[in-house]
Amino acid sequence: MKKIVLTVAGALAILATSCVSLPDAARKLDLNVDSVTFANENNVEGFNVEYTVHHNSSAPMPIENVKIDIAINGKKAATYENDKTKELPNRVNNHFKVFVPANLTYTVAKESLKKKKKQQTKTETTITLIEDDNKDSPAAAKKKKKKL
Repeated sequence: MKKIVLTVAGALAILATSCVSLPDAARKLDLNVDSVTFANENNVEGFNVEYTVHHNSSAPMPIENVKIDIAINGKKAATYENDKTKELPNRVNNHFKVFVPANLTYTVAKESLKKKKKQQTKTETTITLIEDDNKDSPAAAKKKKKKL
């Protein structure tokens, strides 16, 4: 009888601690790449990346790092990283627009971006949001890829 009581008490303790560790209305972070367009900002060729982030946590979420990678026709053309911590408001759609310079392309490719504003290419954009200091942890990062 004593073993049964201890087993039930142990199971209830585990159940209680696991329920306490989840915040109310917890859901995964939703990240959507809305658009990627060619752009020129201050005579620098690059891309305007628009994305939306939404989370249903009970409090604002600190984002430690934002990283954006853009590849054109399978070759990396641009990368951007912002490691300034930012509080992401909860339960609303947070819309962001970021200019990413074409910093991994050659001069000829940059000239091509200037002249062919309406060209269509296979573009893949990866946005990574790091919500924890441990950037190497897969649980800390939310990635979203979009092919355009």
